Amino acid sequence: MVCWSALGRSFGINIVKNHLKTPYTSKNVAFSTSTVLKAGHGHQTMAMQPSRWQWDKFKDMFHFYTMIGLIPVGAIIFYCNVFIGPATLTPIPDDYHPKHWEYHRHPITRFIARYVHNNPQQDYEKFLHFVDEEKQRIKMRELEKKIIRKMGERKDYQAYYYRPMVNKYLRINKQTGEELHERLGDNFKE
Repeated sequence: MVCWSALGRSFGINIVKNHLKTPYTSKNVAFSTSTVLKAGHGHQTMAMQPSRWQWDKFKDMFHFYTMIGLIPVGAIIFYCNVFIGPATLTPIPDDYHPKHWEYHRHPITRFIARYVHNNPQQDYEKFLHFVDEEKQRIKMRELEKKIIRKMGERKDYQAYYYRPMVNKYLRINKQTGEELHERLGDNFKE
């Protein structure tokens, strides 16, 4: 009994001590017996500083999207390296033609070669098509230059350098020139 009363006394004393130090609330008003009340005088200032909201938001978004990207990519790389592993060389049967992605060793590289990049043969044929189109353009430019040169030699009236005019007067002038040439000949001197 003596020990129970000693425990009760120490427990009760601790409750009283803790209760006096902590503030208690009565109808939403906080009272405290351990703090000194001030009358509101003195220099109580709040330091003004710029907001850290943008920086905190940037950090949150950076960590969020980094984890969205790093965790799945890390899991895929771990799975490919541990469970699939690199490809090994084996003899190719005579009737089998390997696909272009089967020449890569790593499984991720094979995936990218198969689903992201074009077939090297397809790229080569696209390049040959581009070269053929350029050759056709070169031929067309040469033919156009030859046509312009012939039009200049023959004095045709539908040339690029000719200013358009009424064809009726051009034919009359040409006919008059031919008649003068027939009458006078090549030995005409002024």
